Amino acid sequence: MIQKALKRIFNKDTHNTRNTRALGGGRVSMQSPFRSHTMGYLAPPERSQSVWQLKNWSEDELLCLPVDRLMNVIVDISPEVNKAYTDFLRTCNEGWYYEVEPMRAKPVIDDFIARLETKHHDFDVLLDQMYAGVYLRGALFIELVLNEAADTATNLAVLDPITARFNSTKHPIEGEQWELGQWQLGKWVSLADDPTVMYVPFNNAPDTPFGKSFMATAPVDVVRQLGVMNDFRRVLESHGWARADFSVDGDKLKNFMPPEIVGDIEAEDEFIRDFISGINTMYSNLKPNEGYGHLDIVTVNMPKGGQMQSSFFGMVDGLMRLYDRRIGRATGSTPIKQHSNENVTETHAREQRSDYRINIESIQSTVAGTLSTLFGYVLRTEGVQGEVTFHFENTLDPQDIKALEEAEGVRIDNLKKLKELRDMDGIDDATYQKAVNQYKVEKEKHSG
Repeated sequence: MIQKALKRIFNKDTHNTRNTRALGGGRVSMQSPFRSHTMGYLAPPERSQSVWQLKNWSEDELLCLPVDRLMNVIVDISPEVNKAYTDFLRTCNEGWYYEVEPMRAKPVIDDFIARLETKHHDFDVLLDQMYAGVYLRGALFIELVLNEAADTATNLAVLDPITARFNSTKHPIEGEQWELGQWQLGKWVSLADDPTVMYVPFNNAPDTPFGKSFMATAPVDVVRQLGVMNDFRRVLESHGWARADFSVDGDKLKNFMPPEIVGDIEAEDEFIRDFISGINTMYSNLKPNEGYGHLDIVTVNMPKGGQMQSSFFGMVDGLMRLYDRRIGRATGSTPIKQHSNENVTETHAREQRSDYRINIESIQSTVAGTLSTLFGYVLRTEGVQGEVTFHFENTLDPQDIKALEEAEGVRIDNLKKLKELRDMDGIDDATYQKAVNQYKVEKEKHSG
């Protein structure tokens, strides 16, 4: 019964089939599969960027947002998250290059990159979109789009990973599996049989096809930090500023009352309230170059209030530092990246840079491997045999450069000693040549 229901919903058998589609032509994924209409439309900018009032979010408003919308808004309203996000994008894509074997196949990839740059102005635009999906959604979701004849790659579509869906299926041999697909205009469309569509999750748990966002734990602290700042603003508005002070002589005011209301308590109270309200209204609407003229009934005193204890500001500073540290950890950033003024030793700073670089290189390795596979399909579509290896460039830390220079000096000294041993017949030529070749390999590895 369940099998029949699933078959009716997904319009296919629940057992996986082999890759029968192979490299077919045309695009199969959708950028916005949940849109209910098929007509073209003009895309406006994000409202949080075009309407500044929307940046004044409250905690309740943020908690009511969908998860994908919440992640985008938090990047816009939190300086700490925005800094970590932009640092991640810039560090992941400092530069790139690719190698093609054999060399005669390289013009095919060159032409494809040129087509992408014509369409998107720069290939780095696509790379930034890929890494944005990795950071915000915890996954890479891309499709290599081919023409109808499936003999030329025309585009590289970067999709929002949150639009991906997975159907639990059962393979007759391999057992339970997750089938990649999308709900497109209310219908289930399987993408599992198309090798040019790739969903690569990061930080996913066992038996969970979806990746985990790199800032999954950040929203809680961002919302709490926003609440603290709103509370601080309200306290500051009510107690933080000195207020104008007026004194009204009661006897003179009573003599100033109209005779017909004297003795009528309610009328006298209303007259007093109106008189004081008039003073407040007049004083609050004064322009800087205007004077305040008043009867001798009113006395203008020195402003009073605003005597907040310094311990209160110290408490707020401590709370903000706490949330800065927590948000920095939650976003995968470091105190150095966040420009924190916390005291950090050089050893500690080096460890922070090293840990951050290791995380970045791990992500770059996965993205580069995925692009290498897709670029291999580009060769395949045009009937060219070859292999593509995509690389991301990384700027070495100054301390690492110094360590490499010291290590190279040691290796050169060792080679000199081996040469002296060879000249004295202490070792044979084969052993010395092996050491020289190993030095050349290491040198090319670090220089590349």
